[in-house]
Amino acid sequence: MNLIVRKLNSLKRKMISKSINNYKAPKLDFVDNLIEEMNFIISDSKISEAWRSYGDEIISSLKENNPSEFLRFPRITGTVHPNQFGLSFQYLNYIFSSDKFTAAIQNALTESPVGNPFLDPSYPLSSPLLVQHGYHLIRLLEYTNIDVLHLQEIVEFGGGYGSFFRLLKNLGYTNKYFIYDLPVMCAIQKFYLKNVFLPCPNTETLSNLKWLSGAASNVSDNVINLDESLFMATWSLSECPYDLRQEFEPIISKFKYVLIAYQPKFHYFNNVEYFNSLESKLPNFKWNHFECPIYENMFYLIGKKI
Repeated sequence: MNLIVRKLNSLKRKMISKSINNYKAPKLDFVDNLIEEMNFIISDSKISEAWRSYGDEIISSLKENNPSEFLRFPRITGTVHPNQFGLSFQYLNYIFSSDKFTAAIQNALTESPVGNPFLDPSYPLSSPLLVQHGYHLIRLLEYTNIDVLHLQEIVEFGGGYGSFFRLLKNLGYTNKYFIYDLPVMCAIQKFYLKNVFLPCPNTETLSNLKWLSGAASNVSDNVINLDESLFMATWSLSECPYDLRQEFEPIISKFKYVLIAYQPKFHYFNNVEYFNSLESKLPNFKWNHFECPIYENMFYLIGKKI
């Protein structure tokens, strides 16, 4: 009976997906704000040349192209919104068959037209990135039995363009949420999320969200580390310098739940060795450390404080 219901629901999703596959990306607000903020950020003499170039290309793209298509800008598609749909079918099969899958998660996986995101051929209601985020969430739920809506505090280390915050907000999460990221990325996240959750000229609908940058102490000074708290870093902690990782280790230890996804190597850095070491340094967690069965040679480290 359950199999029949799942198949009927799957057919229903596909029919709805096809009917709304053609849409027009809405005109975006706050473009001038983003350009102004990005100019200010890249004028800082301390910013690296790589990130100055990144910010400068975003500014040029906004001026020379249609801002409503910003998720299709080369710099964005090459980093935080790739059109990698090759694994989506497997992700979706796993998500829809999981005991943790709910109607609320299905609704939250519906993509916003803001920025003209890539739509997933396997499930055109969503995008490849949002499908992957849904898979992250399901794996976290399975290993920790966490109630996301009862979390009091979330810290996301590296927030992409704001997609995971959007996913959890659409699930109904309203408590404290911190995104720690580089200033260039924080500016992009503010731009995207303000457009998704309009009307919010003063970001009042994002009142539970705060951006942090710089030293790790900026996180420890703001985060209370309440009993129900989550630290998450998907392909971000694994891409930062070793010194910054070390600064974050005592911060991570204060959370109740941890979700980390990482690649085995970044440049010449062996991430498998590093995260095995991190697991050993935090013995007060029950850890699930495994290679992703769908995204080969990519790994999860999911923990719950004992």
